Amino acid sequence: MEPPSPPSSFLPEPLIHKILAHLPPKDAIRASASSKTWRSAWLSSPILSIDETKLPFKATHFFDYAHRSLALWLERCNHRGFNVHKFSLCANITDDQSFSRFVQLVSMAIKRDFKVIELQSCSDEFWVLFNSTPLWLLLFEPKLLDVLSLKSFGILIAGSLVGVSSLKKLILSCSCIDDNSLKNLLSCFPLLENLVLDYCFGFSELHISCPKLRTLEVKYYGISAPNVVIKAEKLESFVYIRALNSPGVVRFLNCRLLTSLRIERADFGQPDAIDDYIKQIPLLENLALLDCGLTGTGSFVISHSSLKSLRIQSCWGLLKAEINTPNLCCFRYCGIIFQLSTFRYSSSGLVKAEIELATGSIERTEWFWFVELRNFLEIFSKCNALKLHCYIHGFTEELRDYNLLPDPFYEAKHLTITNRKLPIADYARLVGAMMKLFPCVETLVLKTECAKIFIEFNEDGSLSLKYEEISNMC
Repeated sequence: MEPPSPPSSFLPEPLIHKILAHLPPKDAIRASASSKTWRSAWLSSPILSIDETKLPFKATHFFDYAHRSLALWLERCNHRGFNVHKFSLCANITDDQSFSRFVQLVSMAIKRDFKVIELQSCSDEFWVLFNSTPLWLLLFEPKLLDVLSLKSFGILIAGSLVGVSSLKKLILSCSCIDDNSLKNLLSCFPLLENLVLDYCFGFSELHISCPKLRTLEVKYYGISAPNVVIKAEKLESFVYIRALNSPGVVRFLNCRLLTSLRIERADFGQPDAIDDYIKQIPLLENLALLDCGLTGTGSFVISHSSLKSLRIQSCWGLLKAEINTPNLCCFRYCGIIFQLSTFRYSSSGLVKAEIELATGSIERTEWFWFVELRNFLEIFSKCNALKLHCYIHGFTEELRDYNLLPDPFYEAKHLTITNRKLPIADYARLVGAMMKLFPCVETLVLKTECAKIFIEFNEDGSLSLKYEEISNMC
């Protein structure tokens, strides 16, 4: 009489695929030997991953192991007709010999029509350049390849590549590539729709001219950022992140369909520098400025008729701003209180506004901060849903008389107060003053170092309370 099958044998194949994907290679092999069902699921997995960092074999022993495993896997896949979606290979590439063996593994794998290929070098000297032309010629062969990711490679392409790829998405991460190699590479992807350059280096200029490109993400960390020139008629979204204080210019040529722009860690010296960026983009609807600097005058001007969503977060040095956006519907700001001399938004009112404010310097009195807060929020009086988040750091002088508070602000509906330094007694008094200033609040969230309290005020005058402990320090 045969022993009963273990419960794991009755699991659906897609679930076994997920379990095997999260196991280390050794444990995955052992699990696959537990039953015919798991063995079949291991061979039919839509993801094939070979990672030297997760195996005990190193250098030539790893390549020998990878070659045998890949040959066995290909033989059984061909016999059973399995379709594989993704191939991932990570190896320690230190010299021409290891790079040659790496290319050999790739040449074996592309016999299957993968849709996603991820290649990575785990070498500490990833900036060393190898002649990668043979690798790219191999990667042009798969007809169904949609996504290609390369991480920590030194890419050297001496001349123009002959092949043309149908690739839709290209990701280059932490890779060294010079200007000529980058130009030769991008010229081979006429159908490219998504391009990500994630902290790559070695090039001084980035010219993007892809007729089908829809999304572009450029992250650069170095002493000087490259000049970026974008000519992509169908570009819809652009993310640009660079090191602070690094020079670099971005030019948009014929990007008429660009609707979303996000810029991080750029230093805008002149007040009209931001406006110069967005004037090149007539249909821009979403703009985000994060961790940007204003070292020149501490002010900026944004004037755009199509802008619908604006996010400004942690822009250091910001003192004054002029925002002329007649169609703006959503506004999000995070930082200290600044002078908003002009703020024009949709005539029907802001649909949503989220304001995160810190008390800033603890040298100011509590009364003075309340007055500043009330004056700053006045410009949001026509907002349909105003969410206010205040980070309290303490004051040199407390407000003991609520009668000294400025006039109530009735438009704030959601209030969050985060306290990191105030004693509980002072925190309770501060919350009382805030509720006096914002009498129409519907939800109140109180955060301390050890707890989070949710309070919802109902229409009948009752309230609902939820308490969440963050730590056991108190």
